[in-house]
Amino acid sequence: MKNKVNRFAIFAERVHLLNGGAKSFRASAPTQEAAKELAEKIAKSKKALHYSWLQILDMATGKFTEYSIKRGGVLVERECPNF
Repeated sequence: MKNKVNRFAIFAERVHLLNGGAKSFRASAPTQEAAKELAEKIAKSKKALHYSWLQILDMATGKFTEYSIKRGGVLVERECPNF
């Protein structure tokens, strides 16, 4: 498989929509630390001007961390329940 998806998937979009799903997938990383670094790069990218939130999903456990993307590409962790 050419495009391997790593353990930590990163999703980002403008608004929360039930139909976002796979269309909101941006990248993946093998470790949580690498995912956070990649998320910060994504948040600072030109395309991120259209994003308001970002999530890092641990695909092994199903737990995720959600962030708001603030001006200048700053990630601010949101309080949200992990199901």
